[in-house]
Amino acid sequence: MNFTKISLIIFLLTSISLSGCKKNQYNLTGNIFGTIYYINFSSSNRIDIGRIKENINFLLANIDNVASNYKDNSEIAFLNNSNDQSFVTISSNLYNLIKKSLYVGNLTNGYFDITLDDIKKSRGFYFNKENTYPKNINRNFTYKNIVLGNNSSIKKTSPNIKIDLSGIAKGYAVDLIYNYLMSKNIKDFTINIGGEIKVNSNEDEILIAIDDLSKNQPYLEQVLIKNHAIASSGTYLDTINYKGAEISHIIDPKTLKNISNLNILVSVIHKECAIADALATGLIAMSKNDIIRFSNQNNIASMLVIKDGNNMKKYYSSSFKKFLKD
Repeated sequence: MNFTKISLIIFLLTSISLSGCKKNQYNLTGNIFGTIYYINFSSSNRIDIGRIKENINFLLANIDNVASNYKDNSEIAFLNNSNDQSFVTISSNLYNLIKKSLYVGNLTNGYFDITLDDIKKSRGFYFNKENTYPKNINRNFTYKNIVLGNNSSIKKTSPNIKIDLSGIAKGYAVDLIYNYLMSKNIKDFTINIGGEIKVNSNEDEILIAIDDLSKNQPYLEQVLIKNHAIASSGTYLDTINYKGAEISHIIDPKTLKNISNLNILVSVIHKECAIADALATGLIAMSKNDIIRFSNQNNIASMLVIKDGNNMKKYYSSSFKKFLKD
């Protein structure tokens, strides 16, 4: 999975505060999904840091092999290329990724839709400008035409369904690492994969800054989170020139048109990073006038930022405001 341009724009402002008993602090970094991951944690127990990093890299490589849009031999590529319309067994990670995606699809009234892979590729995303991906397939389907069965099985009711998990896979990977660290009795940590962040702290809240999309100031906003995740989606990231116009990778599933306003950012805070990741993608596909209203109606902690010339207009849902630093 390559997210070089899609990498979200949150960065860690402060590290975990160490208080009480003396703890050792560890920092891990590496490359995955075309971006960089940072993990820092503290523990009073003895840690085999080499084994911890080895296991984390294994988890990340597994998700890349499951959900990558760039690998011809990824699990999602095999599923997308299959014309089988009966139930087939898939890995537990792919099953869980799709299950969470369908949940957010329903929660956002269809604005998060993982069946837009053919639209993206037909317009040049994931491929070079001279791609020959089919452009005129029969699109009589949405995410609702994906059926999950028991025992990690799935059925596509149309052979033309091509699934794109780029809007949730990084957040899901963050959650997997969270679960792994917790299983090792590591309780104070911050995970950051290309801007998808999740923290766990038994002590102080962690200060996270959301980067300024105009680059005119160090950050747009600061939030304090504890045992939560934050993810963002921006229309100005991962854009291409299509038929003479610059378009965003974000697609409105209702119209199948790419968002043309390249000055929008949505950040979401949630307990699960996968859900925050998917919600940010689903919300930003909506009309900008509906994002905060919809968030308030559904108790979603979201922030909308719109760049208007040199001005930054910020709007917050009621749930998001409680995380603001000031």
